[in-house]
Amino acid sequence: MAATRRITTVTLDWGDTLAANHGMPYLVTQRRAFERLAQDLATLGCAVVPAAFAEQAMADLSGDWRRSIDPQQNPEHKEFDFAAMLSGWVAAAGGMDCDQHRVRQAVTRCTARLTDTVIPYGDSGPALSMLKARGYRIGILSHTPWPGDACREWFHRHGLAGYIDFYSLSCEVGWIKPHPRHFQHALDQAGETPDRVLHVGDHPLRDIEGARAHGMRTCLRVTENIYSQDALDRCGPDAEILQLRELLDVLDRMA
Repeated sequence: MAATRRITTVTLDWGDTLAANHGMPYLVTQRRAFERLAQDLATLGCAVVPAAFAEQAMADLSGDWRRSIDPQQNPEHKEFDFAAMLSGWVAAAGGMDCDQHRVRQAVTRCTARLTDTVIPYGDSGPALSMLKARGYRIGILSHTPWPGDACREWFHRHGLAGYIDFYSLSCEVGWIKPHPRHFQHALDQAGETPDRVLHVGDHPLRDIEGARAHGMRTCLRVTENIYSQDALDRCGPDAEILQLRELLDVLDRMA
């Protein structure tokens, strides 16, 4: 039997692993973000009605989001292009005829409001700091339709970006975990073989079963009242944690 190789890289899911995200979609927050975007566009001279703009954006986003996470409607686990959708809304409102620098500022304010519905757990920073101090490379391997720049900016705003070596985001990959292309993208970013990477996540199928099928080691971030106990029991991770600070003990046991 071949010896287990040392873990060099830790990839982490974002929502409900590093930050609280259960409850998506946040409809009130989304509506206010889209209304504010429309108001900003109107200030720039666009002929747009904020309430109507927001309702159309909400309907478009809700439809694509629900289709993307439904295995029956999206068996290939393809990610939808929210960045293109957002650009389409702006263009339809006449934003292409306005000052593009100010349009980009308005869009950035919108996506910042959307991403700030995700609140980092108190132990995320200390846990990432400890992993970095021990020499592990750290990657974010996340299912998120928000534009990649907006996601990275979230990590900057919350003081976590300095710990992250690479990002593998479904919005940029075009595929959603558990699709193997998403995991392979992360491995390509890491420059490592699967057996030297530990993936940490909360989703029994997307994170644990998906990573294991791709040859990675797995650690379940146990959450309350999100997934069925049967799904959690069935996914069979290599390790489980309740708190992120437990990761170092997990890695020591895998050494």
